[in-house]
Amino acid sequence: MNILIIQGHPDDQSFTHANAMHSYEHLVEEGTQVQFIDLAIADFDPVLRYGHRVKMPEMDYITKLQQKIAWADRLCFFFPIWWGGEPSVLKGMLDRVLTPGFAYRQPNFRHLEGLLHGRTADLFLTSDRPAYFQRRFGSIVTHWRRDILGRVGIKLERTRILTGMCEMKDDRKKLAYMERCAQDIYKVAIKDSKEALVKIGAE
Repeated sequence: MNILIIQGHPDDQSFTHANAMHSYEHLVEEGTQVQFIDLAIADFDPVLRYGHRVKMPEMDYITKLQQKIAWADRLCFFFPIWWGGEPSVLKGMLDRVLTPGFAYRQPNFRHLEGLLHGRTADLFLTSDRPAYFQRRFGSIVTHWRRDILGRVGIKLERTRILTGMCEMKDDRKKLAYMERCAQDIYKVAIKDSKEALVKIGAE
């Protein structure tokens, strides 16, 4: 299984960044096929300046991101929830990368066909608000499942949310969350590898 970790916090000193790096390093140590996108150090214009009325100039960085997404079987997004949504740099990446012809096609105004089927995704989030608030209908989890990932054909499999970040003083909870996130991804990779071996043995 090819795993792509997308770190969506603009601060490379943040807990989210450390969490994403921990999962990435753990997977590398275990020999998993994994790549990393770090939006904290990304050099690109995140503003879709004309919608899709005018095509923006091509950027090598955007092309590389699309190539990584095309390579991936599973996408793991790490980001904090700010004002009920993702950080602006992550939203900008989605705008610039999930473009017509790559992520979807729209034969008419009533129908949109996703082009990234066969891929799955996980969300590893942090929030000041309780988890149930972020999971309720109409929340950010619903939005990502239905309006972002779902629209381009990616199935959201798992969501983890560490809450109470603004008041959390116990680093043990943060460390435990980091370990759970890393293990979640690793278990998926191991399960896929075992299923592939069984399939080969049955042929």
